Amino acid sequence: MIRTLRSALVYGCTWLYMALAAVVCLPIIGLTGRLGFVYAVARLGIRLLLFFSGVRVEVEGRERLPAAGGVVYMANHQSYLDPPILLAVLPGQLSFLAKAELFRVPLLGLVLRAGGLIPIDRRDRAGAEAGIARAAAAVRAGRPLLIFPEGTRSRDGRLLPLKKGPFYLAEQAQAPIVCVRLQGTAALMPPSDWRIRPGTVRLRVAPPIEFPAWSSAADPRARLAEMVRRELEG
Repeated sequence: MIRTLRSALVYGCTWLYMALAAVVCLPIIGLTGRLGFVYAVARLGIRLLLFFSGVRVEVEGRERLPAAGGVVYMANHQSYLDPPILLAVLPGQLSFLAKAELFRVPLLGLVLRAGGLIPIDRRDRAGAEAGIARAAAAVRAGRPLLIFPEGTRSRDGRLLPLKKGPFYLAEQAQAPIVCVRLQGTAALMPPSDWRIRPGTVRLRVAPPIEFPAWSSAADPRARLAEMVRRELEG
């Protein structure tokens, strides 16, 4: 009962925070076009959410995170907690490939668009390819991007087969790939439960995989997928 009440309170406060942040941030984006303040506000909100939920985050290899420039982060996906935790930890104006349906959610859609996230509809091949091309262009322009190459959450914690799209994107972007392995999010918020349990999440940041390390292989995308799988499985 306590966990249910606390989770409900955290969700309520989160939506209230998002509404207030939107009122403050959207005019700033409209006037200046700058996202730095928006990301600072978002990260503050996420850290407060994690604190009140009793979720602690430990990071191994934080020194491997690039300070600036275009990079593609690839992470395993076990829980709805994964994206906010990674946004709180990973530096820069981080962009995501997000499901197109999320952009139709009131308020959330405004926030996603304001943050420069890129919608992708996996049911529409042409639209998905266009989204991948936009994401690759953003990385080449110097913006970090986060991808979950499994495409969806694992139900049992084991790494799912990796989709092909992220590796087409990596080939187009020609940027460093940094793998981030999450442990513990599935236990704190399983796919079958909306409530958040207190506990510790551990992130392991792997050394960057530079473009030349895989681009000369006979099948470069398959080679990169193999390297990413090895890092995400641990």
